[in-house]
Amino acid sequence: METTIAAIATPLGKGGVGIIRLSGPDALLILKKIFITNTQNFEPKKMIYGNVSFDNIKDNCLAVFFKGPNSFTGEDVVEIQMHGGVKLLETTLKKLLSLGATMAEPGEFSKRAVVNGKMDITEAEALIDMIEAQSTLEMQVASAQMEGKLYKEITEIQNTLTDILATIEVALDYPEHEDTFAEEEIEAKVPNIIKSLEQLSQTESMGCQIKNGVNIALVGKPNVGKSSLLNALLGYDRAIVTDIAGTTRDTITGSYEYKGIRFNIIDTAGLHETEDVVEKEGIKRTLQAVENCDFVIFLHENSKIDTENHKKFHFKHQNFANVLNKCDITKPQDNFDLCISAKKNIGIDNLKELIYSRTINQELLSSELIITNARQANLIKKAKEVLVSALKEINQTSIDCISVYIKQAWEILGQITGETANEKIIDTIFSKFCLGK
Repeated sequence: METTIAAIATPLGKGGVGIIRLSGPDALLILKKIFITNTQNFEPKKMIYGNVSFDNIKDNCLAVFFKGPNSFTGEDVVEIQMHGGVKLLETTLKKLLSLGATMAEPGEFSKRAVVNGKMDITEAEALIDMIEAQSTLEMQVASAQMEGKLYKEITEIQNTLTDILATIEVALDYPEHEDTFAEEEIEAKVPNIIKSLEQLSQTESMGCQIKNGVNIALVGKPNVGKSSLLNALLGYDRAIVTDIAGTTRDTITGSYEYKGIRFNIIDTAGLHETEDVVEKEGIKRTLQAVENCDFVIFLHENSKIDTENHKKFHFKHQNFANVLNKCDITKPQDNFDLCISAKKNIGIDNLKELIYSRTINQELLSSELIITNARQANLIKKAKEVLVSALKEINQTSIDCISVYIKQAWEILGQITGETANEKIIDTIFSKFCLGK
């Protein structure tokens, strides 16, 4: 890369410290044009105290120089740690651009790291997941990806496919011999690869829950305590609670974390017959929320389960629990899954555990590698389908035709690691990054 890029690497806003990052062959040269210090030489990886000074602007700050290839991008990199004022950072960045730097595109620092071999695409995608993580488990999964676990798994599969292709080439180069050996190797190795890819694919549902959270709908008659339960689960007052039935007319959402996973709670309008146009729309949205959620808490305040509303509103969600609220004043007659008091915070931890146990697949959760990236999951499925086709065709077509399937699977998997990813794919991936990263 011949250009030197620059960007603000910290979120804009008032803060103690704001960081501007430069990367490229002229990074240090450009820094020296505005950075005044008593130090004669910039020793790599050593923080230097000085002043950014230009156009009657002066700020005490620190700067550090990373000599390529021993840097994040693999190029010469400079980071300036200034006071975190929006105008100060923007004005300094503008000055750096006038001195020869080019404004970095979203994700361009990370893209250069990939191009220069400092990380692969799986690590880069894990990096953005780490930045955007909203739960502890999401950070842990992203961390495992950044350690290269997916890259290693996919590379091992590609190496096996390469061995198979080599065997096929030998068979094709020596037509006087039969293709039996190549076919035997395909039939011995490809099923194991398919099994490995299938195991990765199966973790996608778990990965989706980790990344997006588990959606839980609270439903029931008006005034059964849904909004109070929402507040109790979240640990703060998110919804308005009154004794007036029908206070909640639209869906209200909030999230809490339990055992490292984010749970998105949706408080809904009460289920009842009404001619009120607004309430009808609220009930319609309630039913939509039920259809799109992972689990439903059907909340009751009477001692018997509200079977009438179950039938009337065609409640067909497969994963739900009947929960009795106001257990401090109501004794259950039917078999409820749990009895709680949202108002007095009784049984809330038990409810969280019930939700967790009914929605989280412990076997998938214990997987060493979990796929949270939709692009990667789609490519894994495609590669598996191609290899399944190869096995089906092995006794019906020539060995050179089978090699086409094997090569295709190898190239599809290469799009995960970046081995065969074209520029358009790479640009799309890094466009999701923030500026300065």
